[in-house]
Amino acid sequence: MQLIVAEKPKVAGKIAAFIGSNVVRKSVGSVGYYETTVNGKKVIVAPAVGHIFTLVEKEKSRNYPVFDIEWVPSYKADKGAYYTRGYVELLNFLSKQADELVVATDFDIEGSLIGYNVFRFCFGKPDGKRMRFSALTPRDIKEAYSKLETIDLSNAYAGEARHILDWYFGINLSRALMSALIKNKKFKIMSTGRVQGPALAILAERELEIKNFVPTPYWEVFAYSKDTEFKHEKDRFLEEAEAKSAFEKIGKEGKIDSVEKEEKTVWNYPPFDLTSLQLEAYKLFGFAPSQTLSVSQSLYENSYISYPRTSSQKLPYTLGLEKLIRKVSEIAEYKESAEKLIQNNWFKPYQGKKDDPAHPAIHPTGIYGKMDEKEKKLYDLIVRRFLSVFAPPGKKLLTKVILNSNDERLSANGAKLTEPGWTSIYGNYYTMEDKLIAEFLENEKVKIDDKKMEEKETKPSKRYTQASLISELEKRRLGTKATRSVVIDTLFNRDYIKGRSLEVTDFGMAVYSALKKDAPRILDEELTKKIEDDMEKIQTGEMKKEEVIEEGRAFLAEILSDFKQKEMEIGKDLASALEETEEREKTVGKCNLCGGSLRIISYKGSNFIGCSGYPECRNSFPLPGYSLVRPTGKVCKHDGMPIVLVLRQKMRFEMCIAKGCPSKANWGKKKEEKAKSTKTKTTKPKKPSKPKKAKKPRKTKTKDT
Repeated sequence: MQLIVAEKPKVAGKIAAFIGSNVVRKSVGSVGYYETTVNGKKVIVAPAVGHIFTLVEKEKSRNYPVFDIEWVPSYKADKGAYYTRGYVELLNFLSKQADELVVATDFDIEGSLIGYNVFRFCFGKPDGKRMRFSALTPRDIKEAYSKLETIDLSNAYAGEARHILDWYFGINLSRALMSALIKNKKFKIMSTGRVQGPALAILAERELEIKNFVPTPYWEVFAYSKDTEFKHEKDRFLEEAEAKSAFEKIGKEGKIDSVEKEEKTVWNYPPFDLTSLQLEAYKLFGFAPSQTLSVSQSLYENSYISYPRTSSQKLPYTLGLEKLIRKVSEIAEYKESAEKLIQNNWFKPYQGKKDDPAHPAIHPTGIYGKMDEKEKKLYDLIVRRFLSVFAPPGKKLLTKVILNSNDERLSANGAKLTEPGWTSIYGNYYTMEDKLIAEFLENEKVKIDDKKMEEKETKPSKRYTQASLISELEKRRLGTKATRSVVIDTLFNRDYIKGRSLEVTDFGMAVYSALKKDAPRILDEELTKKIEDDMEKIQTGEMKKEEVIEEGRAFLAEILSDFKQKEMEIGKDLASALEETEEREKTVGKCNLCGGSLRIISYKGSNFIGCSGYPECRNSFPLPGYSLVRPTGKVCKHDGMPIVLVLRQKMRFEMCIAKGCPSKANWGKKKEEKAKSTKTKTTKPKKPSKPKKAKKPRKTKTKDT
């Protein structure tokens, strides 16, 4: 009997259906698996459910450093992972009957590690095979099954090294931070790690750059003719007097010194890799990178797109690109665009520079079905990008006009898309707008209708967004395509950053400052880059996993030794910052009676707003129950009282704290009206219910798929 292990239950069902005949679903306990026949051979396809084994400390402690760890079933380490127990027990049960194990998890270091752990901890026999595929389609799965490879141990070893080092760095450094804080009699869940530390440093350094930025004034000079804006050739004047002189010299007439027209090629955007998909989805739909990853994973598991965790911007011919385009043409929404490619024999794709030996660029499979709103948006973007890479490049006409008035030269620039090319397929996702200017002739004398001089200031660099930070982390080779979005989510969860434009909180800045001063190597991105390089060397066989793990462990031990010597000092800085942050989060505004501070106070399980002048000032305001309340810094337009943000499950709203504020006049009225309307409704007598039929006993636990 051959046992095939898939990464998820849905994937297991697809693999069984695509390779076998007479597929029957069976179960052990509550976990299902699939039994089928392939060329007369009994084949069972069973699922894992992601990582069903995890790393834990052999003997539990709260100290650091700790390096004595082992692999155990995830359900034994974490109550939240109890659902994995049935999968471990199923794979243990089936492995005893199996003569051969085939790993059919995702082909990357995470998927390979999932399969490898099943291979060694459940199967426990010397040989294993590997199915390698990039899409969950009948063609891809059948081909992968017909070309079984040996189990990819190098990928798995790289995955194991990453998990062990991430555990070492994450647990030890986080324990060190919390220990420093606790020794200063404060408590807050904190964390850092080999990617999280450098990521926080990138954001904090940008925050300091913005904070310390000193704006420089400059002046710009404009003139207007035929509804066209001309800007002075000098662009920015750093001296007001010079700008004023140029402005005053511009007369009521001018002459066109030159008209230059140039046709430029508008090259196609390359096929999507995961990072470029995350950037585009954030720009167009506002999807957070982690959301794009989640939605694309769902599309992949439903067989609608290829594997999304890829770094490739290439579409190899082995994918059968012409057949793929013809398949997509069967979908009504894309019929017109796909047929345009087919009619013109446009089957050669425009490709990007990035490559990934494991998977091609993200592309549709031609399989199409039911999707929710977010899936539909992302799918449409992926399909249109895929089809657009086969169309010819577009063309645009650039125009530059030089206006001369009393020897002051000003220029106007126009742009017009003359041949849409691939952009007609990419549609509204192509965002370049034409900039139209009037027609001018060389040596033409023109009337200057208006002129102006504007004073402006230089601005600091913008804060990162989630998408631009993902891109920056990739450029610096920090983290992986699958983990970068998780790092950003963790920074949010630890209250280190906030907002759509990623602003480092006061507490986040304190963590950065304390580490920068007393433990700078935690923030050093060079160490993380080296570890990433070493992972690749494990995959290529240039290094052994034991070497990489030991090297990382030794370096971490040095960092932790230095940290312990400065632990009290680091903790003092963190505690002070935490106190300031907590105070800021509790203060909602000034007391309207005594001028003290109105603060959010927790007492016997409930919250209210009270005055810092208590007991002399007993001013107080009630707050909604079962909620989290945060100051907003705003004041009510009706009475000038502070406005707070109330956070409840599936609900958030702002409210004035004053009891009788006019803004609350309609509160509760809708409920009262609804209650009255339900009372006045006439109710029809219910029909007598029919007797329920007895349920038929289930004959078998098996079910044909």
